[in-house]
Amino acid sequence: MKASNKLGRPAAFDKEAALDVAMRLFWERGYEGTSMADLSQAMGIHPSSIYAAFGDKQALFALAAKRYMEVPGQYMVRALAEPTFETFIQAAFYNTVEFLGSKEYPSSCFTLTGSLSCGVDTEPAKALMLDIRLRNEAVLKGRLLKARRAGEFSKEENIDDYTRYLSSLLSGLAVQAANGSTRAQLKRTADLALRHLGIRARSEGSSNAYTDMISR
Repeated sequence: MKASNKLGRPAAFDKEAALDVAMRLFWERGYEGTSMADLSQAMGIHPSSIYAAFGDKQALFALAAKRYMEVPGQYMVRALAEPTFETFIQAAFYNTVEFLGSKEYPSSCFTLTGSLSCGVDTEPAKALMLDIRLRNEAVLKGRLLKARRAGEFSKEENIDDYTRYLSSLLSGLAVQAANGSTRAQLKRTADLALRHLGIRARSEGSSNAYTDMISR
């Protein structure tokens, strides 16, 4: 007679697929709004198996955040790789618009919605999201410094202020997406931001690294 295995870890267990499910749930509901019971149901795994494979809720959230940065969050990495200052700024906005409006993922940024919270128990999650956002700003600053060394970015501009301004504009697109803005509306907002930054807006239908990637 075969022993029953109703509880615990299933015989076949795809950790990456389960982590993707957890990432999406945290992304949609935030850390505080996602319970272990929610995770267990969505992932199709008993809570004891979640603890065994990923650790507690905070550890799983940290792994989900890392997964976000390594997979869907790569849209900004592709923008940073653009060869000129102008194409970098264009790609930063348009890749963000395509990402937020693609319908493939929740319409916001994990580092914003993931840290929405009220209770004291969520402080580690908030601190993690803050750390990621600050590291992202540091990467933006590094790209601006590269543009300055290449003579593409004015020495008269304050790098720190420009970095915060750019980060605020890009984060604002995520907020607008969460508010229900369509891809077309986000594109017009990006066009307006680019004009105020003195950067040419791309014409509708122009390709970019993100749309080229997701169309394959």
